Amino acid sequence: MKKKLVTALAVMAAVMLLLGAGALIANATTGTPADPLVTLGYLNDVFAPQVMQELRGDVTRAEQALSQQIASAEAALQALIGTDTPGGAVPPAELFTLVTLSRGQRITASVGTEMMLRIGTATGFGSTPALVNYTTGATLAPGGSLVTNNMYLITIEGNGIEATADLVRVLVRGNFTVGR
Repeated sequence: MKKKLVTALAVMAAVMLLLGAGALIANATTGTPADPLVTLGYLNDVFAPQVMQELRGDVTRAEQALSQQIASAEAALQALIGTDTPGGAVPPAELFTLVTLSRGQRITASVGTEMMLRIGTATGFGSTPALVNYTTGATLAPGGSLVTNNMYLITIEGNGIEATADLVRVLVRGNFTVGR
């Protein structure tokens, strides 16, 4: 009987050993590419911070590249405009700019620039016709006087107006330079 008891205990020990080994093998193979096991803690504590860090880096690089592109585009636009108002700012071509002139100062403009004399007196200069009057449909010869509150169009590059009063104010829309 003692022999049967020892045999039974030996069999039970072998079974327990096999079950323990199976459990170890089963635990050793979880979380592999063949058997993925991911915990919520891993997602929250490890994976999400890594993804956010990479995303922040990508956003920073994209912002820097975009800033460089914007700066380059602004420089190219500035080069295309190429003219300044007396205050140093370049107005957008689609807006009117109020320009104040003194006697003898000139506004030299590009083709398509529009002007309206608001205060004072001025004459046209340049090639014939110096300006086209939108309001009346007439042309203004070089040396001809502008009419207050009439809209004029520059149709020849380099034409413009010259102030003949001490204080002249003109609304200008388009590309122009102010000089003597």
